[in-house]
Amino acid sequence: MAGISATIQEKYGTLTKKQKTIADHMLRNAEEMCFITLKQLSADVGCSEMTILNLCTALGYGNFNEVKYEFRKQAASRRREAVSRDDASYDLPYIPRGELDDSSGLFSRMAQEELDGIAAFFGALRAEEYYRAARMVCARKRVLLLGRGVSCQLAKYMLTRLTMNGVACMAVDTESGDEVQSALHFIDQDALVIAISFPDYYFMTTRLAQFAKSRGAALLGITDSSRSELVGLCDMCLCCPTGTRLFLNSLTTPMLAANFLTMAVSVEMNRRSDGRESVTREFSRIFDSGL
Repeated sequence: MAGISATIQEKYGTLTKKQKTIADHMLRNAEEMCFITLKQLSADVGCSEMTILNLCTALGYGNFNEVKYEFRKQAASRRREAVSRDDASYDLPYIPRGELDDSSGLFSRMAQEELDGIAAFFGALRAEEYYRAARMVCARKRVLLLGRGVSCQLAKYMLTRLTMNGVACMAVDTESGDEVQSALHFIDQDALVIAISFPDYYFMTTRLAQFAKSRGAALLGITDSSRSELVGLCDMCLCCPTGTRLFLNSLTTPMLAANFLTMAVSVEMNRRSDGRESVTREFSRIFDSGL
């Protein structure tokens, strides 16, 4: 036993009766603990959210998100060990046997779920929101894109698109301590921070966004719904559904959101001036003269 499971066992004797009940549930459902919400856990164990938070403190963690992070870290470590042993026990996304017996129908249902997500996204699409977000990008000297996991993949894609529009920007993997530390020096009132956070809403992305707010930076969130901690923290949020039956997130609608935002930025850039075109013409002149 390693990681947070060992911590719980070590401190088990100091816990109250109710805390032990919650701890037992956590140990029995370690994989589920990687992504469960505080509200869901409260309902599952039949206690208040405050009681769970008190347990987190008793275990030595600052909040519930840190506990989830430790469970994820523990799960990842165990999976790496399984792979190194050439063990076939690596956990696949669970599919009930009844669904597997109808693989063609299962594929059709998954495809329909993706289509439903796209339809919901387009149903809520408002051009004025994307132009407002684009004006936020254009109004600041630099843009920092924050994300972890699939959110970081989206951040790197947006980095390429924004750079093509002449935007000074950098992508920050919020799971990398070095990248987070480097980013701190660029966060001030001249910066726009685009925080990208989908379930399980990685706590370091939120904390860096909170730091940016305290430093006077503008904040734009890209997230899945009003459940996200970014809503209320950011100056505005662009929402796109991401859930699927097999994986925690799908990038289908977030990629659409990224495309629409960067296209709106391009429109705003063209509206403002031809400064970038002048740079392009100067580069072309120098390039042609060297041939």
